[in-house]
Amino acid sequence: MKNFGYLMTHFFTHKDYLAPASELPGTLFTPMQFVFTATVFAIVVGSAFYVAKRKHLIRRVFAIQWIALMAFEVIIVAWDSLAGMNKGLDLQTGLSLYPCSLFLYTMPFAIWGRSVWEKMACGYVCTLGLLGALVNFLYPIARLTEYSCISFASMHTFTFHGSMLFTCIVMLKSGYFSYRADTLRELFYPCIPSLLLSVPANLINYSSIDADYMYFRGKMNVVSMALPGFSEVQITVTLYALYILVPALFFLPMFLAGKRRAVRMEEMEEPEERLVMQLC
Repeated sequence: MKNFGYLMTHFFTHKDYLAPASELPGTLFTPMQFVFTATVFAIVVGSAFYVAKRKHLIRRVFAIQWIALMAFEVIIVAWDSLAGMNKGLDLQTGLSLYPCSLFLYTMPFAIWGRSVWEKMACGYVCTLGLLGALVNFLYPIARLTEYSCISFASMHTFTFHGSMLFTCIVMLKSGYFSYRADTLRELFYPCIPSLLLSVPANLINYSSIDADYMYFRGKMNVVSMALPGFSEVQITVTLYALYILVPALFFLPMFLAGKRRAVRMEEMEEPEERLVMQLC
């Protein structure tokens, strides 16, 4: 088993040149990973509560965070393409066409957008974005099966998904966004980014590149295990349904509560109207 000194010396080393994951401390489901994740999680939540109380800072913090993450994304793609044995961009996995990639594409609308655009962007961040952040932050299978938590690759995934979780907490805690939907149409605003990204994702997935962006083809073990016996087409259709329906479920309780309030208000107004008619 390698020691902490080895991790620091090889912090920027690509997986192609690292020792096997079984010899690295801090990989998935190891004591070091649990401690590291708990520490970062506490920092993310604590900083989110701090910023949420200072509403005048929120948009500025979001803007700085988005710019930093965009720069980090370019750096990590370049590093993945150049630091390994096989030089060049891997079109099967190296493009930013994953559900969590939408965070980068929606945040400008969440920061500077208005009306439908802002609701759509914030809705994604606080639904599918929240779920994606929690899953990848607490179960970072894409990186920690090959890297230690003390590595450049892992720093990217914890920074990225930690930022997603931070943003969602700030939005909900500060009142920047809420799970409110006044119309049936608004229930489905948050799924629009996923549907838009699915177009280039599936064009590449079902091309000669043979990729699995947005996990539509079920090549990721977690997806294939969750949908055993499903064909690729069935997995694609199922994921489309989930991308559409799961965000709506976050808004459904408040939507139904609003409808019930409206019905009660109408019931209260009817006797008053009848009394006025009788008096007239």
